Amino acid sequence: MPPHVVGIAKHFEWLRAWAPIAAALPSSLHGWWRREPLPSRPLIVVAVALALGTAIALARPLPAPWCWSGAVVSLLAWWALARRGHAACGPLLLMAVAFTGAAWATARWRLFPVDELAWTLDERPRPLVVEGRLLEAPRRRSRPSDPLRGGSLPETSESLLEVKGVRDGEMWRPASGRATLLIDGAPPPLSVGSDVRVWGRGLRPPRAGNPGEFDQRARARQERTLAVIRVAGLDGLECLRTPAWPSIADCLDQLRCRGEATLAAHLSAARAPLAAALILGTRDGLAGDATEPFMLTGTVHILSISGLHVALLAGGLFVVARLASVPRGPALVAVAVAIGLYMVVVGAQTPVVRATLLVWLTCLGGAVGRRSSGLNALAAAAILVLACHPPELLRIGSQLSFLSTAVLVGAASARATVRRVDDPIARLIDRARSPVMRWIRQRGADLADIMLVGAAVWLATAPIVAAMFHVVSPVGLLLNPLIAPFVGLAMVGGFVCLLAAPVSGILAAVGGGVCDGALACVDMIVAQAARLPGAYAWVAGPPAWWTFGWYAGFVAILLVMAQPRLVRPFTWGMAAVAWAAVGLMAMAVPRWAAAPVEAVVAAMGHGCGIVVRGPEGRCLVYDAGRLGAGVAAGRGISAVLWSMGVSRIDTLVISHADTDHFNGVPDLLERFTIGRVVVPGAFIVSSAPAVVEVLGRIGAAGIPLTTAAAGDEIPFERSCRVCVLHPAPAAGRQDGASRSRAEGTVGPSDNETSLVVAVESAGRRILLAGDLEGAALDRFVAAEPAACDVLVAPHHGSPASLPPTLAAATTPEYVIVSGVEGPRWDEVRRAYEAASGPQRPARVLRTSGAVRLRLTADSAEASQFQDGQWQRVGPMPEVARGVPAESDGNGKERINASSGDCRDSSSLRPAGGG
Repeated sequence: MPPHVVGIAKHFEWLRAWAPIAAALPSSLHGWWRREPLPSRPLIVVAVALALGTAIALARPLPAPWCWSGAVVSLLAWWALARRGHAACGPLLLMAVAFTGAAWATARWRLFPVDELAWTLDERPRPLVVEGRLLEAPRRRSRPSDPLRGGSLPETSESLLEVKGVRDGEMWRPASGRATLLIDGAPPPLSVGSDVRVWGRGLRPPRAGNPGEFDQRARARQERTLAVIRVAGLDGLECLRTPAWPSIADCLDQLRCRGEATLAAHLSAARAPLAAALILGTRDGLAGDATEPFMLTGTVHILSISGLHVALLAGGLFVVARLASVPRGPALVAVAVAIGLYMVVVGAQTPVVRATLLVWLTCLGGAVGRRSSGLNALAAAAILVLACHPPELLRIGSQLSFLSTAVLVGAASARATVRRVDDPIARLIDRARSPVMRWIRQRGADLADIMLVGAAVWLATAPIVAAMFHVVSPVGLLLNPLIAPFVGLAMVGGFVCLLAAPVSGILAAVGGGVCDGALACVDMIVAQAARLPGAYAWVAGPPAWWTFGWYAGFVAILLVMAQPRLVRPFTWGMAAVAWAAVGLMAMAVPRWAAAPVEAVVAAMGHGCGIVVRGPEGRCLVYDAGRLGAGVAAGRGISAVLWSMGVSRIDTLVISHADTDHFNGVPDLLERFTIGRVVVPGAFIVSSAPAVVEVLGRIGAAGIPLTTAAAGDEIPFERSCRVCVLHPAPAAGRQDGASRSRAEGTVGPSDNETSLVVAVESAGRRILLAGDLEGAALDRFVAAEPAACDVLVAPHHGSPASLPPTLAAATTPEYVIVSGVEGPRWDEVRRAYEAASGPQRPARVLRTSGAVRLRLTADSAEASQFQDGQWQRVGPMPEVARGVPAESDGNGKERINASSGDCRDSSSLRPAGGG
C-alpha cells in the first residue's frame, strides 16, 4: 500500500478509543460490552461524513461559497497537521468531506439556470410553445382499471424533453431545463434525440397540499425536471429533425423495446409485463392493481431491478463460466463486464448501481486474492452515488436499498462467524450420522439462516416502511424466501428467451415457458398470501422520535456491544421488543389535558374531504372524493388521517351521490377500520353506477350503513355533537328524489339532497354544507340556521351556490372554499367577506393547502398547510369593537354544546329501510 494511503488510514485511529472506556466498566459487564477496538473501516466514516454534510445542505439553505471555503480551509488544516502527525487531523479531514458534500448538494439541489422554463410557470396550466430534444422515447403510462379510481381516464404516454427555446409572442427566446411530456393517446413514433416542437399547457408539479402526502415538486427537484407539459395528442407535436446517427441512449431504448417485444411474443399477456419489469426494469405495462398485492405483502422489490436480481445474475454467470471450464480470473472479468453492460441496458438506477459496484469490488477482490469488507464496499458505493447525485439521499428507495444491503451483509457475516466455531464434539456427532441425515441437517441449517437473515432485514426496514408507506407486512418474512427460487428460475428463463430469440425460436420458446411458469407461481403465491388474515396491516406509522430512536439504538449496539453478543439473534430481538414496548407505552399514556375539537379540511382540488377528531379521540370523516381520479382523493384523505395518527374511522359520512365526494371511499375501506357509514336517503336509491359500486363495497366489507335526515344526531362523543340539518325527513322513508324517479317527474338534484351537518363543541360550531344549492339552499337559509364559527362553503365555493344570505345568516369567522382558482377566487372571497357585514368580515381560505381548525371555548383557531408545515391564520379584525363577546354581531346568540334541535342517535335509520 502506498505510504500516503497508510498515513491517511492512521488518522482514523481516534475511532478505536472505545477500548479504554470499556475496560473501566465493572467486571460483571465485560461479557456484554466491547473491549476490543472497533474494526478499521475508513470508507464507512467517510461515507457518514459525506451523507451528513449532504443532509444538512438539503434540509437548510447553505451558501455554496461558504461550504467550498469551509472544505478548502479544513483540507489545508488537515494537510498541515498530518505532516506533523497530529491526532486532530482525522476529524479535520472528515470536516472537509462534509463541507464538500454540503457544497455539491447545494449546487445540485438549489442552483438552476436563470432561463429555466419552470420559472415562468406555476401550478395553474398555461398555454406555451417550446422546442427541445427528446431524452426518452414516449412510453405508455399504466392506468388503474378501477372506475372509481380513475379507470375511465384516457390513455396517456410520457416522455422527457430537454428544453431549448420557448416562444414569447412572435419571437423565440432561449430556455433551458427539462420537462416531463404527458401526451394524450398512444405513444407517438419518436426516437431519442429527435428535435420536436410542442404545443401544450405547462405547469409546475404541485406541492404537497396535505401533511404526509407525497410531494411531487420535491421529487421533480430531485430529478431536476421542474416542469410538466400536457400535450393534446399528436396534433400538439411536430418533429423538426431526427438524429442522423442513432445515439447510445436511442440504441439502448431500442434494445429494451425489442426485449419487451420478445418477452411479449413468448410469454402470456398476463405475465409479459411482469417479466419485463423483472428482467429489463420497464414497468410501463404494469397496471396499478396488478402491483398492489406485491406492495401489500412486502415483495414489491421483485417488480424492479434490485440488488437481488443483479446478485442472482452475477452468481449464475460465474457458475456457467466455471462449468464451461473458464479459468477463475477470466471468469471474474467476464462477470464484471456482463454486469456492467446489464446496468447500462436496464438504466443506472441507484439499486442497480449499488449492486453493480459491489459485484465489481467482489470480482476485484477475488482476482487479487483478497476478500474485501462488504460494509466497506457498500460505503464506497454510497460515496459514488452521493458524488454523482446528492439528492438521492432523500429518495426512500435508495435509503431502503442501502439499509437492507447493510443489514444483509452484517447478518451474513454474523452467521459465518457462528459457523466458524469448531466444536470437536459436535463434529464427532455429525460424522456418526448417515449422509442423507447430514444433507438434511445442512439444508435445514441453510433454511434457518435464510429465515434469520430475512428477519433481520425485515426488522431493520419495517419502521421506515411503516412511516413512509403506512403498511406492515409480516407475511413478507415467509414469502420472500419462498418466492426467491421462483424469481431466480424466472430470470434464468427470461434471459435464455432474450439471448436465444435471434438464433433459435424453439429455445426461446422453452425459456419463455419456464419464465412464464415461474412467474405464474410467484403471482399465485403472492395473491394468495395477500388474502391471508393478518398478512398485512395498514398503520398510521410510528412517530419520528420513535423511528429515530430505533435506528440510533441499533447503531449504539453495534458500537458498544461485544462481538459474541452481536452475533446472537436474541440480542437484537430483545432490543427490538424493548423499544417497541416504549412506543406502545407512549401511545397508551392517557390525555391529562382536555383536547380541543380538531377538524382538517383536506386539499382535494375540486372535491371534499373533511376529518373531525373529537376530544376523546374519535374520528369522523365527511366525504372523500375529488373531480377526476379517485386514487388522488384516497391518497390525500389517507395522508391527512395518518398524519393525525388515526387508524380507525368511527363514522364515515357521504353527503350525496356526486363522485367528487365519494370516489376516494374505496381506499378508506381498504386502509382503515370503519365503524359505520351514514348517507342521505337519496344515496341509497340512486341508480348511478359509481353509487351502486361503492354501496356494494361497503356491504362486502360488512360495515353498517344508515341513512340520516334533518333532526338526526350522528353518534360521536359526549362533549361533541354532530347534528344533521338537511335534508328534511321523507314520509315513508322515501325522499323527494326517489318519489320523482318513481313518478317520472323532475325532482331535486343530488346536490339539493346533500347532508348538511353541524359539528358542535364548547359553544363553537362548524357547518359542513356539502353541495347544497338551488331551492333547497334557499329553504335552508329561510329557516334561519344558527350562527357558526366555521362554514365549509357549499358546492366548493362555486359562484352558482353563492347567495350572500347564507354567510349573512350564519356569520362565520372562517369560510373554507375549494375548487376555485384565478379571478373567480377573488370574486368568491370578496362575496363571502362582505356577506357577514362590515362589522365582522369573514376570513376566507382556499384549500390550496389543507386547513386545520381547532375549536375551544375561547376561540376558533385556524392554520394552513403550506411549504411542508402548518402556518397560523388569524381571523379578520373586527371593525366594530363594541360587539359583545357572546353575540355574533347581528344580534344572534352563538350556539352552545347543549342547544340545537337534534334527535338522539336512535333516530338514524338502517339503510335497508329506505
